[in-house]
Amino acid sequence: MAGDPYKVKKNKVPRKAENITRILALDAATGITGYSIYDDKILVGYGTFKTSAMLPATERINNVKQWLKAALKEWEPDFVGIENIQLQSYGPNKAQT
Repeated sequence: MAGDPYKVKKNKVPRKAENITRILALDAATGITGYSIYDDKILVGYGTFKTSAMLPATERINNVKQWLKAALKEWEPDFVGIENIQLQSYGPNKAQT
């Protein structure tokens, strides 16, 4: 990836206006994190942040963390909503349901 992979594209989301309540909604995952941004209940931006499946899980989590820090700084949300985390059952240590 060329440049800073954590940089948030400024042209996708308008600058936050005064007296607006901004919400950042996240569908967080270590592979693809989806997001949407609302200003006073109006959708103003959305997209995804992708990490490489070739990276170890700890590095992917750190990549999402760095992207999220940049997103919070750039978009200045008043609230952040995160979808409930789903328990995955992959590999030899499958979760018991």
